Amino acid sequence: MKIAITGARGTVGREVVKLCAKEGHATIQINRTPQADDGATPNTEMRIADAASDYDATVAAFAGCDAVIHLAAIPDPQGKPDSHVHNNNVAAAFNGLRAAAAQNIRRFCYASSVNAIGLAYSNQPLRFPYFPIDEEAYPCRPTDAYALAKTEAETAARAFPDWFPGMKVACLRIHEVAPRKDVLQEHDEDWVAAGVKQLWGWVSPVATARACLLAVTKADQYEGCQIFNIVAPDTTQGGTPSADLAKKYYPDAEIRADMGTNRAFWMTEKAEKMLGWVHHEKE
Repeated sequence: MKIAITGARGTVGREVVKLCAKEGHATIQINRTPQADDGATPNTEMRIADAASDYDATVAAFAGCDAVIHLAAIPDPQGKPDSHVHNNNVAAAFNGLRAAAAQNIRRFCYASSVNAIGLAYSNQPLRFPYFPIDEEAYPCRPTDAYALAKTEAETAARAFPDWFPGMKVACLRIHEVAPRKDVLQEHDEDWVAAGVKQLWGWVSPVATARACLLAVTKADQYEGCQIFNIVAPDTTQGGTPSADLAKKYYPDAEIRADMGTNRAFWMTEKAEKMLGWVHHEKE
């Protein structure tokens, strides 16, 4: 396929570009500002579009593509005005979806976030009804601009397969994309904000790229819009059972699975079943 990748020079974007090349796909790398082709990636092209502010440029950037992996967004809201974070990320999501539909592209991967339920940047105390967290029934309670933008983007994503029949949209709820050792260091240095408020989760950049590519190459395996948790199967707290962490920091949450080891607080069985995605990377 020829795959458009927005936010192609970000952490996940770079890994997606490399993986697509390895798997034999052509890529269109789309960023807000010019980027020279260093010649390291075969069968790729550079295009410019700011998905959040220039819809027409985004439509043009998607021309000739078979699928879109939409990563462009403000990834870290800290220190930025709420209005800017929210409006940028909601507009980027909608414009990406609508531009794909305008180009008759039916395979679309959207980089959502575990923060869609309300998490790291919440302005109110976190409340979790149960663990582990699933995609289908879990309530979204955003109390910050970033989380609200993700929940609104997912609402838009659900609308598009009805608006444009045949469109397949995978919303990937990605978490703390970095090698495990780097995330563990963050948790050690900022236990409450980086660890407790993010449920000690992480996901490998390479594993995330694989999920993005599977979301479009395996689109025939699902219908409409689907949400997938894309999280490593373990926490960074190797010596501490997740059940103990839950009881200490979130005692009101019901434990609905065996969390006697350091298993993740998210369920990923849906991604395995529908996409064939398994996080086997250790770092």
